[in-house]
Amino acid sequence: IIIDKYFGKLEKTDLQKIEQPKEDPIEKPIEKIVTGPSAENITLAYRFNGDNSEDYPYVTIIDMILNNSQAGLIDLDLVQKQKVLNAYTYPRFLKDYGMHVFKGVPREGQTLEEVKDLLLEEIEKVKNGEFDDWLIEAVINDLKLSEIRQNEYNFSRAFGYIDAFTKDIPYIDRVKFLDNLAKITKEQIVEFAKEKYKNNWVVVYKKTGENDKLVKVEKPEITPVPINRSEHSKFYEKFQHEKTKSLEPVFIDFEEKISTDYLGNDVEIKYIQNENNKLFTLQYIIEMGKNHNINLPLAVNYLPYLGTDKYTPSELQQELFKLGITLDVYAGNRRSYIYITGLESSLEPGIKLMEHVLSAVKPDKEAYDEYVKGVLKERMNAKLNKSTILYQAMFNYGIYGENSAFSNIIPEEELIAMDPEDLTTLIRELYSYKHKVFYYGNLSLSDVKSIIEKYHKTTKEFKEIPKPAIYTEREISENKVYFVNYDMVQANIIMMSKDEKLNMSLFPAATLFNEYFGSGLSSIVFQEIRESRALAYTAYANFSFPRYKDQSHFSYAFVGTQTDKLKTATDAMLELMNNMPHAEKQFNLAKESIIKKIETERITKEAIYSTYIRNLDRGINYDNRKDVYEAMKIMTMDDLDKFFRQHIAGKNYTFLVLGNRNTLDMNILKQLGQIHELELEDIFNY
Repeated sequence: IIIDKYFGKLEKTDLQKIEQPKEDPIEKPIEKIVTGPSAENITLAYRFNGDNSEDYPYVTIIDMILNNSQAGLIDLDLVQKQKVLNAYTYPRFLKDYGMHVFKGVPREGQTLEEVKDLLLEEIEKVKNGEFDDWLIEAVINDLKLSEIRQNEYNFSRAFGYIDAFTKDIPYIDRVKFLDNLAKITKEQIVEFAKEKYKNNWVVVYKKTGENDKLVKVEKPEITPVPINRSEHSKFYEKFQHEKTKSLEPVFIDFEEKISTDYLGNDVEIKYIQNENNKLFTLQYIIEMGKNHNINLPLAVNYLPYLGTDKYTPSELQQELFKLGITLDVYAGNRRSYIYITGLESSLEPGIKLMEHVLSAVKPDKEAYDEYVKGVLKERMNAKLNKSTILYQAMFNYGIYGENSAFSNIIPEEELIAMDPEDLTTLIRELYSYKHKVFYYGNLSLSDVKSIIEKYHKTTKEFKEIPKPAIYTEREISENKVYFVNYDMVQANIIMMSKDEKLNMSLFPAATLFNEYFGSGLSSIVFQEIRESRALAYTAYANFSFPRYKDQSHFSYAFVGTQTDKLKTATDAMLELMNNMPHAEKQFNLAKESIIKKIETERITKEAIYSTYIRNLDRGINYDNRKDVYEAMKIMTMDDLDKFFRQHIAGKNYTFLVLGNRNTLDMNILKQLGQIHELELEDIFNY
């Protein structure tokens, strides 16, 4: 009604169709090599006609036959059997052309050409019809399941309209896409694959090494651009005077939304009813993680390569895929999750299968040996990834020093010598520790409780959870610079300063500070550092909110800049972090933005429970967005300035610098603080 009211009277105009140039057909393989410091991988792709062509449905179904993350040919033949470190596929279709992309990461000692050949062998299996007949129906059901999940979100529903419109696809055809896909036969799939997947692929080998083809330009002279924050266009003024009705915020009453009951042996079950579709999520949560037992992540990540006394590893994944169920086990630092999710109709057989897997998993020495080789290769690749180096290794080193959860790893010799039976025993004993259950789905609490109690058997007395490893945050008593050398053009710098332990009363002011000062295109940092002075590719600042009560707040500032702008950029950021500019209009817009976000945000479905748990971890049992919402109505610039002076300004900093030693002026870094040049072994602990 609203759309018709404002747009229904507009006359449709036939636009002249633009004839795009046609690409020459690819008649033989094209191979290219790209060199850089990151880990080696391969990207192989076939070109197809666009989204509104007969190619799209066939590529969609072939992609899922090859790789559906559970029972595809690549999933079982290459990933589960550990013939490659990783491999996956995805289709990417635009209006004019589409492509089917294959990605592969080699194992230690494996060449990229060998990975390419393995991927091509899986394509040949499709061309030869070497896949089970049931897989097609299971693929269609999985796509329907994915569509249900996507349609839970407004953005996905809206994007469906946009995508159909921009690609000239009648919306009814988009709606019927999966029904029409189900009509495609195995014979048609094989025929299409033989016709389209020939020696007409393009491959890019990403190799590790120095790129000797870089072209450098001289630094131009840059004059700062005055920022006119008070000036606006006529369109802006007109738009701002448009009156819109504000939505009422909806805050969560956790006691009302979450029901509680208990299974046998005092196991708590939390329940939220799904009133939207026929999907469910079931989680078993154990307050034990890597900090309590360093072998736990190793054990649960070993599980996908194992079978039971009833199923081989591949049969197990096929059974899950047939049921429309995803089973996963995750071990974090402090907490572990065992969960299944999928079609409500498969809940009971899904629980039965999950309980069977966790009680009857069998070790496999050969699979473990390959698994360890993969773990060691992934460790090597992590040391080549600049994002991992900066945001994980250096970041944790900056907060904790040499002893952190990140750097606490199992040494290589212990990995190799470990008995895999110890890992499967650890998996089988997970339920012997105190745990709780969360269910989101269609069934009533009493019904789901009965099903769980039917299959979920626990010990009479739970084992005591081991004491966790404690990692102490460093005090930042003076400015220090931690530098790591990496072959890159620009320099990435993180400045961090430490504040007090978690204080929830700071949440409103910190939220406003982050919105006004630190993040987004209209933030002070972005406008001053990038827009006005062109000193950085990326710049932002943030006052963090820790996840747990025993962790501290930190102030962070990031600058990604050219090495010859390092001093100017860091000086500018330090100036901002000590003297916050006052821009009243931006301040009011920041408050308004936060208010609008809270008014329009709806925390629903499983997110209600995850928000509840996150808040409990922080020591509160209510929806603290209400605190922020009410505070935004009365906070002034003086209030924010007081927060800034008490918690941001005048701090000592730890500077984390990632860049190329050969192009950086180390004397500039010395001006920031005492330099400690670190090797990758120092921050990764291997």
